[in-house]
Amino acid sequence: MNYKYSNSDTDTDMNSLQPKTGIRPERPGISGLGGWLILIQISLWLALVFLISDVSQVNVIMDPARWEVGRGVDPQIYRETIRPLLWFGFISSTILLMIVIVNLILLYKRKRQFPRMMMVMYLMNVIISIVTWILIARNEIPREQHVLDATPAFQLIVRSILTCCIFIPYFLKSVRVKNTFVK
Repeated sequence: MNYKYSNSDTDTDMNSLQPKTGIRPERPGISGLGGWLILIQISLWLALVFLISDVSQVNVIMDPARWEVGRGVDPQIYRETIRPLLWFGFISSTILLMIVIVNLILLYKRKRQFPRMMMVMYLMNVIISIVTWILIARNEIPREQHVLDATPAFQLIVRSILTCCIFIPYFLKSVRVKNTFVK
């Protein structure tokens, strides 16, 4: 029994499955912007609103009089401790705002880069929250002038890590994500 297998049939079938235009072939299963992706969309739109609000109020937040007169903070503490922290917050909010806008565009165009960019955004949130916590915790401020508390920053780290633990595996394993973001 001498069987000769021809690769031509197999090659033809396999070549028909390969995308010619750079679009990934759809796998069997669900697709579209439903399911857990609804939660992702809501979180992106809320992040956009909150980040625009943060960035637009920078003049009010950075005003030294607000800290020195309004909260009784020593001008030296403001210059050495609070101002660098506020600048870091403004710069990180601006970067996150740009990432959120890019992610919304990639989401609604169903681009293949969207899941990767969402993972970048989640990891950026973790990094920013850790740096914020370090900036707050490293500064010694007298008890009577203590306006910076590291506890909310630490809670933000925990929330950011939990978000990563939930949604990064979702973006890596979900059939819906693989079927939706194919362009």
